[in-house]
Amino acid sequence: MVRPRNVNKKKARRDAPNWEEEDVFASRTQIKLAAEAVNELGEQLAEMSEATLARFQLSDEVAEAVAQLRRLDKGPAYKRQRSYVGKLLRQDEAQLAHIRETLAQLEREAREEKRLTDRWARWRDRLIEEGDDALADLLAEFPRADRNQLRQLIRQAQPQQPEQKRRQAARKLFQVIRDLHRQPE
Repeated sequence: MVRPRNVNKKKARRDAPNWEEEDVFASRTQIKLAAEAVNELGEQLAEMSEATLARFQLSDEVAEAVAQLRRLDKGPAYKRQRSYVGKLLRQDEAQLAHIRETLAQLEREAREEKRLTDRWARWRDRLIEEGDDALADLLAEFPRADRNQLRQLIRQAQPQQPEQKRRQAARKLFQVIRDLHRQPE
């Protein structure tokens, strides 16, 4: 006769960490989803550059766990380390809140940089298309700009110029516009 495997086995009661006992979660599914979100946050940290990661001011233990996660290839060990990073983050709610706030700040900065880059590109395109009319508008906004340099770059970026020269002039024109916007008044 074959004996069932689970006969006479007792399940040990595990004490749930405080994080899981909070009244914030209505079900175990919500706890698991929140834990998975924290694990993904840890994975996001591992994908960031060292300079960006330094802005998060991670504790030594979390920083070492994230560094270990960065060194691993995808696979079972990676999954275990990812879960470990998530566990460490869940244990310190203050640090987790700080990480989320810093991440939100980074996203705001990236959106602002993209908005500015788009603005500079529109100025560049307008200068190339409209010429002197757009240049007059730019000089009205930035009177300290070098009119001769801008005019020369606009001429070099015109469609009748060779492709290589056009690209270089357009790139340089973009840089000049960016520098004008970044200079303090």
